[in-house]
Amino acid sequence: MTHTSALTYATQRLPLDNQIGSLLAESDSKPVDFRVMSVIVPGSDHFEGAPLAADVYRSLPSADIDTVLSVAANSGEAFKRITVCSLDAYQTPLGEVKVDDKIRNELCDEDDDIFLDDRGHFLHHGLDINLPFLQRTLGSFNVVPLVMGAETPEFCQELGQAVGEVMANRRMLVVACVDILEATDDGMEQFQHLLTELDIPGMMSLLNREEGIKVEGKGPLLVAMMASTYRRANEVAIRGLRFPQAGTPGFAGALIGRR
Repeated sequence: MTHTSALTYATQRLPLDNQIGSLLAESDSKPVDFRVMSVIVPGSDHFEGAPLAADVYRSLPSADIDTVLSVAANSGEAFKRITVCSLDAYQTPLGEVKVDDKIRNELCDEDDDIFLDDRGHFLHHGLDINLPFLQRTLGSFNVVPLVMGAETPEFCQELGQAVGEVMANRRMLVVACVDILEATDDGMEQFQHLLTELDIPGMMSLLNREEGIKVEGKGPLLVAMMASTYRRANEVAIRGLRFPQAGTPGFAGALIGRR
């Protein structure tokens, strides 16, 4: 599926609604037959990743999801903490989504490295790109926006466990925003294999070496894998992997869950 008529996401309600609606309608993806706990989606504002995002969101089964927890890497000023935004509601051209204050407070209480802090938020990437897809796909839900100012193994393990714990007895979806900056054929093959197998130590080793593949959002990816396996995930459906091309990153699209 290709799109040449629109190279950027629209900033106004009706054009954006039409864009997202067309992308979802043109996707030929079918809902997966397992309970989805996490999705891996493009995080940048490059419109070339939009069809793959649509394929992932079209693959969500019809089961109700009442909370979306978004994890993105920091693309703004440098800071070394995990932040959850302070807003009561997150705005997009398609409307307002309430921030879940109870889960936000649970995460801040759960881990000393998670802070109520707006650094890293409100940039045109990550949640801001994916929230309109979710609004069209899920309807009514709350959101918990997280940004990782550092993506160290320690931060990934702490946040992965904390998210896995707050997922218990909740209809929650973790959205990990990921872009592929560089990749060789072998690196992409390893990435696909390790993701399919939910091999967290292998994936951590691959991404931290930055040989064969370099990913923006390695922390969110690892957190999604860790939180899902904490909840006993055993299924992965990959909807697409795209190599970086001139001027645009590569993209990954996948769903993780339990049959």
